[in-house]
Amino acid sequence: MTETRLLSEEAPNANSNQSTVAGGHLALVPTWLPLDIAPAQNSAGSGGNGTSLGTIGSNTLAMFMPSNTAIAGPHTDVEAHQGNNALMNQHVTEMAGIGGEGGDGNVAVGHGGGSVAGGGGDGSFFGGLISTDTAVFAPLNLAVAAGPGASASAGQTNNAAFLQGATQIGGVGGSGGDHNVAGNTAPAPQGATFIFNGDAYAGHGGDGTFIGSMVDVNVAVFSPINIAVGAAGGDAHATQTNNVIFDQGGVQIAGVGGKGGGFNLSSDTIFTGSGVAGGGGDGYSNGSTVDVNIGYFHPINIAVPAGGIAEADQLNHLLVDQHTLQIGGIGGAGGEGNIADTNTALIDDVLHG
Repeated sequence: MTETRLLSEEAPNANSNQSTVAGGHLALVPTWLPLDIAPAQNSAGSGGNGTSLGTIGSNTLAMFMPSNTAIAGPHTDVEAHQGNNALMNQHVTEMAGIGGEGGDGNVAVGHGGGSVAGGGGDGSFFGGLISTDTAVFAPLNLAVAAGPGASASAGQTNNAAFLQGATQIGGVGGSGGDHNVAGNTAPAPQGATFIFNGDAYAGHGGDGTFIGSMVDVNVAVFSPINIAVGAAGGDAHATQTNNVIFDQGGVQIAGVGGKGGGFNLSSDTIFTGSGVAGGGGDGYSNGSTVDVNIGYFHPINIAVPAGGIAEADQLNHLLVDQHTLQIGGIGGAGGEGNIADTNTALIDDVLHG
């Protein structure tokens, strides 16, 4: 038998019992049209979105130029000794557009517009991350014996470490939380059935989006100079020892989706949207990641026996680390132990079944 349905302005109270209709069968939905579905989104314990628009820049300059000189005139004896320890830490950490992590143990319930519980916030970055580091290390050691009977001795020992590594992170979604529930958990009136047409997310990792460029330029110059000059009848000794470390490693991460949480539940009674529980966020990177490392090592060792004795000794130990790790456009890993339960029914079948 054909059933006459009421218009929305004539609709009875939605909280009243409408479990039966003409014909004696159980109604899956209220018998009035259109359906009264709330548009608002329900959210609990979700991380906030992180958005950055613009450019982050860092420019550092460090110079270390020690000088050690011994000059002896006729019939004199001179010694000069110098020891230097230098640590140049130019490491830069730049982070922008990072979504907050979702919380744990949250419940989001409602009648429409979708439910989000413990979801990680989206991270979006539009612009560029720039880091430029310059370090100059040029020690000078000089011994001059000027004349007969002169003795000059210059000794220099230098230990230097240049830490120019950069960590640049942009557009990273927050991780989803654990033990969250999105959907309808409240008891329904007897015989009533709820319909949700939004999406339900529980413990879902936030999306990561990066559009722009990452630039990290490191320049390190190491130019030690060791000179011994022995004039007529003079004796000159110049000894120089250098131990240097150039650490120019860089890490650049862009457009990485957050990891999905674990043990989350996404469920509704009649659900026309999608259910996602513990899903990893999408990762998207559109731009360039550039890492330029320049290490310049130019030692100079000179002995000039100008009618005398000149001895120049130089010992250098150099370690250069210019490694780079670049990551872009990586989707987040899904969580474990999650349930997405959507008892889906087509509206047309429900209304005319």
